[in-house]
Amino acid sequence: MISICLSWNSSDDEYLGHLKAYLSDQRIPLIQTGFDNSLAPEKHAAAFDSFVEEYDDCTHYLFLDSDMWFVENNTIPTMLSELLESPPSVFANQARIYGYYAHRVIEGRDGNPGVGDVDDFPTWQVSCYDTEYATRLVRRCSPACSLVANTPIFRKVVEIIGLGRAMGFEVGSAKWYDTFSLMTHVMATHDLRFIVSSKRINHFTMAGYQPEARGLKDSNCLTMLEELRAGRGMEIDLFRESEWRKQVE
Repeated sequence: MISICLSWNSSDDEYLGHLKAYLSDQRIPLIQTGFDNSLAPEKHAAAFDSFVEEYDDCTHYLFLDSDMWFVENNTIPTMLSELLESPPSVFANQARIYGYYAHRVIEGRDGNPGVGDVDDFPTWQVSCYDTEYATRLVRRCSPACSLVANTPIFRKVVEIIGLGRAMGFEVGSAKWYDTFSLMTHVMATHDLRFIVSSKRINHFTMAGYQPEARGLKDSNCLTMLEELRAGRGMEIDLFRESEWRKQVE
């Protein structure tokens, strides 16, 4: 079976009861992480770590961000088939992640791991011990939508290293390992790699870390939820293209 890590940070959303009823009907457990719903990036990986360590009797783990949504049919079955048909050296399959406000695939462009998020992202300065480091992103298997095989090596990496963030310092520069990045590179030391699926998903991207853009993101999200709750499906263009992008163009 595929275990879906649906973590809950004590949300008080008015529609929480609807979600719980749906998950109960689908026999999907809703797991309380033990965290509150305040913003703290480290909670992301900590919830994943706990889930993997506790649930070790599945064949695969499906990791999804809370601000992503599916836009193509049969995405998960296709990702599973692609992973099962891959050589043993492939430990995970990541969807092509379309940045809803970036208007392009930002992770997994053209089916290539990482292309788009790293090569296009500028370096930034980080200060440590009175030294400035030009810091750059490192490629990763993205947790926004990825299917990972449950293997002893993966669980051991989670147990010892974890799925969280890290920095690697070099002479005058540094590497920023975002969530899943360090795990991805540790898996590579075992000659294990990830692939990019033929399937694309949409991702709000940085929903919790860009307060200046939250107004329009929240508005778009609520409009899409209203369409789904009304049973009209995903007919309007908003599911595939943001209002912000239309205004810019």
